[in-house]
Amino acid sequence: MAMFGFLNTRGLEGFGAGLAEDLGRGFLPASQARTDPGTKHRIKLILEWLAARAVRYPDQNRLGIFKKAKLANVLKWKLSELGYSDDFVDRATKELATRLASGKAQSKNPSPKLLS
Repeated sequence: MAMFGFLNTRGLEGFGAGLAEDLGRGFLPASQARTDPGTKHRIKLILEWLAARAVRYPDQNRLGIFKKAKLANVLKWKLSELGYSDDFVDRATKELATRLASGKAQSKNPSPKLLS
């Protein structure tokens, strides 16, 4: 059965859910309604941090196209469960999927203190 190990996504699902929960602790769903420039900048930093963290995950775990899509999907549904708007969920998922596809972990602020 080792031949089908590539289908095992349990660890990946836990990682994706953890990303969403970490985001939820640092940026509450109620905060997304704010439109001031500071909040917009904070959202940008948080999404960059989220994507940079996700891009580092394949260093320890091999991710093919199936697992990259699964990770984005897990993140999307978990953020929806946490109460984020569809627009925010789509934006976060798109950022994650784009970064995973390109493999770019580069971010000016890979671990902002906003989520510490």
